[in-house]
Amino acid sequence: MEEKAFNAAVGRLIRGARLRAGLTQELLGRQAGLSRGSITNIESGTQTPPLYRLVRMAAVLHVEPAELLPQLLPEEVAGLPAKYAADVASVWSEAEKNNAHGQS
Repeated sequence: MEEKAFNAAVGRLIRGARLRAGLTQELLGRQAGLSRGSITNIESGTQTPPLYRLVRMAAVLHVEPAELLPQLLPEEVAGLPAKYAADVASVWSEAEKNNAHGQS
């Protein structure tokens, strides 16, 4: 997956979670330590949140961080910057561990 497609997928997942939670961009941003403009940019795919902000957004939205990241096939990871690939792998690994232990 190319970086642009990855950013767009992350944005769609965050927007969907935000709408399901009934939050405005302003409120999500305030609670996650970001500006409304940053939330707009993230949702439009022009900005990717750092992992620690993604985790904070997930907490505000009452979802697991993995729910805000696309699950990537090994061949899709090759098109991403190493930092993104490592972050995605880390979040999904943690989600799989939690699921194996019966946590959600």
